[in-house]
Amino acid sequence: MSHENRHSGTPRRGAVALLVLAALGVIYGDIGTSPLYAFQAAFGPDIGLTVDEPSVFGALSLFVWALIIVVTIKYVIVVMRASNNGEGGTLALGALVEHLVKGRQRALVIGLSMLAIALFAADAVLTPSVSVLSAIEGASLINSGFEEHETEFALVILTLLFLMQRWGTGSIGRVFGPIMLLWFAVIAALGIVQIVQYPGVLRAISPTYAVELALREPVLAFLALGAVTLAITGVEALYADMGHFGRPPIAISWSVIVFPALVLCYLGQGALVLGDPRKIDNPFYALVPDGLILPMVVLATVATVIASQAVISGMYSLAQQAMQMGLLPRLPIVHTSKTIRGQINVPVITLIMFIGVAATVLIFQSSSRLVVAYGLTVTGTLICTTILAAIVARVVWRWSPLVVALVYVPLGVVDILFFSSNVIKILHGAWFTVSIAVVIFVVVRSWSTGRERLLAEAAARAVPLDEFLATLPASARGRLRGTGVFLVRLSQVAPGTLIKLADRTGGIYERTLIVSISTADVPVVAEEERAEIEELQHGVQRIALRYGFAEQPDVPVALGRLALGEPFDAQAADYLIGRDSVAVTGSGLRSIPLYLFAAMHRFSQGRSEFFGVPPELMTAIGRRIELKP
Repeated sequence: MSHENRHSGTPRRGAVALLVLAALGVIYGDIGTSPLYAFQAAFGPDIGLTVDEPSVFGALSLFVWALIIVVTIKYVIVVMRASNNGEGGTLALGALVEHLVKGRQRALVIGLSMLAIALFAADAVLTPSVSVLSAIEGASLINSGFEEHETEFALVILTLLFLMQRWGTGSIGRVFGPIMLLWFAVIAALGIVQIVQYPGVLRAISPTYAVELALREPVLAFLALGAVTLAITGVEALYADMGHFGRPPIAISWSVIVFPALVLCYLGQGALVLGDPRKIDNPFYALVPDGLILPMVVLATVATVIASQAVISGMYSLAQQAMQMGLLPRLPIVHTSKTIRGQINVPVITLIMFIGVAATVLIFQSSSRLVVAYGLTVTGTLICTTILAAIVARVVWRWSPLVVALVYVPLGVVDILFFSSNVIKILHGAWFTVSIAVVIFVVVRSWSTGRERLLAEAAARAVPLDEFLATLPASARGRLRGTGVFLVRLSQVAPGTLIKLADRTGGIYERTLIVSISTADVPVVAEEERAEIEELQHGVQRIALRYGFAEQPDVPVALGRLALGEPFDAQAADYLIGRDSVAVTGSGLRSIPLYLFAAMHRFSQGRSEFFGVPPELMTAIGRRIELKP
């Protein structure tokens, strides 16, 4: 197996530049706006670093090498080589190995995947709230009258942002991309101006200054990692959004534009405060000439709003992967691109995120109250990614245990250091994101457990289709006039609807079609490759339909175009589908996850919508399945 699966629909080289620009507008808003507050936080009263050359150089070295080790080496160079049909993110890693491992190792993979969903989702609720509130608070510098209405303005902006999701990440990126390109150009230029005045600050790029700070002030250096974490928030979204643009545009945009701009801006802030320590109160805006404060505040406001888009897009990818792994119920997915498979919108996720983010804004009403919660969920996700990436390297890439250890143990140590430095935040606000993560973990765990139990019960009742047909007498055919179309997930198993129908009537249709659907890794499937038809006994035909990821399945239309031996009237056929009714028997704490699963199963998207059959033509035949704790 190759180290990186083919990204379906990846455009030709001529379009990569456009994707690089779009990626800037979708992926880098969060990590790209960290210079607004990260360096300043390292010298805040909670940490206690003094503004002198050894401490400033040490802090700058921590910032630079966090970007190099965590973002460049870990994600861009190593982890992003792993994709699941072009999709990235922690769940993509889990999906790559989930079917290749067994026992405790499989339980570990599934558990880490669930935890990654919970942690990323918690961060996805927090990031837009903090970003938009900080944007509005920045706008208050222009007009103090905004301050009394910050919450209302934030909710308006959030509403517009979530409404824009229906346009798709490609369209949003084309709008936001040029703005973020301007942002990175401006912060790089501001940094260069200060570096020219204090060129000695370039020495802070050396990792020796970070080591010296850790040896000289180990406690302060450890606490400073909590501020350094702010510089890498959004890194998991960089990987999770890989399906929207592909690895090359993300790697190019990071290496050529984002990373250099961030390093120059941080170094510029360090040079500035070494020249005037009083400017540590707001080193970012202190970089800006007085006459340009107003346009800079406006640009920063827009950039921080854009920061929300990275996690929103990442949540779409995460939700899709979770559905594919059976960790979430099936939800409607809208493909917003005809060429890039990963560019999607999940309306239910959009609605849930909007409600969560809006509630967070209404509850906290200030970015300063929320920023203390930043970091813990991010660093927890980093650990999950490292462990799963190590398993992928060993199981899928066939790296030797020694190579895996040499690469991933150092990365894991760095992740644990960052996580540990953020644990102390749990009493000061991080409890909020932890609570969100716990709730989401319980939901995901309940669905996964219940689904496995349901599939096990269904498998116990399953009868191979060929075996079922062999037991039918020849006289069974034709007991029901016309054509029966049985819509199934697994075409090798006799549909429960067909078995129940035969039991009730003593026979089957004159003509029986067993239809299943698979989704290909191309936007559109040619009509000549649409279907595979297999003739079985008693006039039964097994039909496998293939659709591209940008196509909406329509079974009646597809069957009407096939040469099935005799005319097919889509409107006259009976379309039948099975619908399981889940009942939980038992009580106690062990029953709660199953009751939660039963409730979600009742409201999850049924397979009838997936097949594109009009409701008036569909007949659902249900069966009751009891689950015991």
